Amino acid sequence: MNRHVLKLGRVGALVSWGLLAACAGEDAGDAPLETESVKQELIACGPFCPPGYTSVGFACSTACPGGCPNAVSCVPTPQGAAITATPQSVPVRPGTLGTTRICWNTSGLHYPVWIKVSANGAPEQLFTKESDAGRDCENATWIQAGSSYVFSIRTTKTGGAVLANVTVVGVATP
Repeated sequence: MNRHVLKLGRVGALVSWGLLAACAGEDAGDAPLETESVKQELIACGPFCPPGYTSVGFACSTACPGGCPNAVSCVPTPQGAAITATPQSVPVRPGTLGTTRICWNTSGLHYPVWIKVSANGAPEQLFTKESDAGRDCENATWIQAGSSYVFSIRTTKTGGAVLANVTVVGVATP
């Protein structure tokens, strides 16, 4: 593992490490801080997380070379994020819009995520923000016939890793 990857426990370890790094200077980050054998949150020097981890934002670390931001905050890639659409093929009558129900499950995540939507390959727009680390649903009442929509769970408001996605298609009906 990169010698500039710092394993952190929950918030307490993050605060403790921040105080240790601030008080001890740059040499404090030369050796990784080992806490447990399970995957935990970490700060990685540079713009990328190691395999098995997902970026949740940029960070500053005295253990990393360069100016701030010089690191990235990483969390274990979740195994349980899911998003569904009911129906995925939405019937749309002439002159009307269709509706689908988007449901997601982010149980077990310990950080907020964003539900984004892209229509016909256009840049993503915010559908809703999920910050409860749980289950929820919302209706998308604007589905157009002949259009395709990709709903994604993202780790950051702009960009970020896709944790799960589902495609919805508007189908013209008589």
